[in-house]
Amino acid sequence: MKLIIIAALNRKRIIGKDGKVPWHIPEDLKRLKRLTIGHTLLMGRRTYESLRTPLPNRRHVVLTSHTLPGVETYTSIPDALNALKDQEKVFIFGGGEIFSAMLEQADEWYLTHVENDADGDTFFPPYEHLVGTKYVIVNEEVREGYSFVDYRKT
Repeated sequence: MKLIIIAALNRKRIIGKDGKVPWHIPEDLKRLKRLTIGHTLLMGRRTYESLRTPLPNRRHVVLTSHTLPGVETYTSIPDALNALKDQEKVFIFGGGEIFSAMLEQADEWYLTHVENDADGDTFFPPYEHLVGTKYVIVNEEVREGYSFVDYRKT
């Protein structure tokens, strides 16, 4: 099983505000769809609840101590990963606490770096200290106002 973090963050490492993403980048949404379709998304309850509807053609697995009718849930990361051990790829989909817990376990990070300073209440964990030591950039696409950067564990 390959564990992949997928996230969009700005210069302040903001990933969310009031349960929403504080920017709209259509190309980022297309990339998210292209990369994750047919695979599993692992996320926290608040991230799951922020989706208007579950994303089509993906398995949604939620980490929570709550019961969510009709949703596959686990109370711990080890339990969830054990249940997903036969999956080819598992995308770590947020939020901040899940990203923090999985940052160094992930095999790859697919990050969208958004060139703005919007404020928010949910943060991506500090990761810069791992770049060049535990993770290397394997692909970078610079666009106007944002960049797609893929990292791989060394």
